[in-house]
Amino acid sequence: MPEVNFSSFLAEFDGFYDAPKKEKIWTELSNQFREFWSNRVMGADSSPISDEDCDKIIKILDRNGKGNNKDTEAIARAMVSQGAWRRLFNELHKNRKLGNVVNKILIEQDPKTKAQYIDELYAMDEAQKIYLTGKSGNTISVFLAAYDPFVNLSVISLKDRKLLLECLKSAYAENFDAQSIGTKIVFSNGALAEAIRAAGVTGNARKISEYCYYAPVKELWRGEFSAPQETSTSNQPKEFIVTVASDDADEQLDEGEVRESIKIQGLLAKIGEQMGFDIWLPNPDRARVAKVWQPRDPRMLLTTLPLSYDKATQSTIGLIDVIWIKNKRSIARAFEVEHTTSIYSGILRMADLVALQPDIKIKMHIVAPLDRQEKFSTEIRRPVFSYMTNGRLSDMCTFISYDDVRHIAELEYLHHTRDGILESFEVSAEQPEE
Repeated sequence: MPEVNFSSFLAEFDGFYDAPKKEKIWTELSNQFREFWSNRVMGADSSPISDEDCDKIIKILDRNGKGNNKDTEAIARAMVSQGAWRRLFNELHKNRKLGNVVNKILIEQDPKTKAQYIDELYAMDEAQKIYLTGKSGNTISVFLAAYDPFVNLSVISLKDRKLLLECLKSAYAENFDAQSIGTKIVFSNGALAEAIRAAGVTGNARKISEYCYYAPVKELWRGEFSAPQETSTSNQPKEFIVTVASDDADEQLDEGEVRESIKIQGLLAKIGEQMGFDIWLPNPDRARVAKVWQPRDPRMLLTTLPLSYDKATQSTIGLIDVIWIKNKRSIARAFEVEHTTSIYSGILRMADLVALQPDIKIKMHIVAPLDRQEKFSTEIRRPVFSYMTNGRLSDMCTFISYDDVRHIAELEYLHHTRDGILESFEVSAEQPEE
């Protein structure tokens, strides 16, 4: 990587960054998180934590949290859905063993011991099921940053931390990959903060994190560039962030993966049916899906698409894994159940649809195992999907995990529920950042 002056934009950044105001804000927000953690999550009562109480804290943790806007302060984009956050807090409240491990991580002062506790958490199967553990370390790092935003960085992604360490030529980066997940999360925090300050950027962990994600600084280390594509109503060029991704070929699937994808396809059909939609499935998949889902009324599984598109568009739509049809004439939502390792083919089909019908307004979702969420984010941000005629595909298509589909399918009164509930479980392709 070419030599860069990491602090080049500090004077410009300091010109609008009100450090005393930010410190006051984050002192209050951290106190809110700590109080919620102590009194609700770790509280002795057995009553569930309400969505309302959860959402107040999610808003602090996650830039994509319900109610946030450009003027709202939040730790980062954590790539966790609203519904998953709610389940996570309630599971930590109910599962004392799990909650206690996270509590020890938050309050422990010794770095080595804190790292050991994180490794212990990552060894617990139940932690993976509620989004607590993942190779990026997002969730635990968000908790740590909320608990003490002035010591713990808001650079929550281990991938971003490694890129920054490499950009800053930190010796710590050389051993990064060989370390345990707990060691990475804990010790990269200190090593990165030290490297940033050594580069001439001063301030607490919150300030230096925000500086790292300041647009011109981000270009120095994350390999992204901005390019104007169209003019908005304010006559200002609309910018599109592009990440150049490497190509991965689809791998062979084992029978278990195929069977699991068919089950999810069936669950999506069942959910849509219960919400009152007609269902479309591709003809080659119908016999397999029929083993896991049968419509209550056979007429709800459409045999032809009642859509007035040209032949090419009809052919593309007809291959989408699950479509919910409203009033027998319009598409409400389209789902691609993407079980391939590259996760590319499902995204490409959605892109084909948008390219054929640039004015089409369909809510599109890629549905895949949770561990492929980061892959989805990388693939959908490829240049080919970022320079589309009517905008970025990442603004039109979101990710929903297999686990969230299963959870939605188990909700009571689905027949009285609108499809907007999916918005509490979808995750956009935005990279985790401040």
